[in-house]
Amino acid sequence: MNTVQPRFSSDLLRSFWQLNRCLLGALVLALSFTSPLVHAQETNFRHQYLMRGQILEVEDKTLVICVGSADGAEVGQELDVVRHQSTLQHKHKEPGPPFRRENIGRVKITTIFDEHYAEAIVIDGDVRVNDTVEIRRD
Repeated sequence: MNTVQPRFSSDLLRSFWQLNRCLLGALVLALSFTSPLVHAQETNFRHQYLMRGQILEVEDKTLVICVGSADGAEVGQELDVVRHQSTLQHKHKEPGPPFRRENIGRVKITTIFDEHYAEAIVIDGDVRVNDTVEIRRD
């Protein structure tokens, strides 16, 4: 018995796969252009209304913080310092948030090193490495 596959189904299948590859390519191309735009919009929003970083080093009253020009940091800005403390609920597995925010003090940016780091001085409070610095712009 001699079976002949119709040419139509083979061509149709080939066209189907080519169409899928084209659609996939167009989708990848579209995502590659929109992803940076969405990230840029989120970054601008965050930098316009909130700047947050971490204290990396403390020496006397001078700090190195993980906030820089890319975050919108400027010399002279004052930032709040907060510490995240574990709560009793967390230790005893009771309902409630496992951490609470504790306001520690304030710091002032004195030097911008680059887009990621700056130097600051302590205005008030007992700040430590790993505390969070933040500024809210209203």
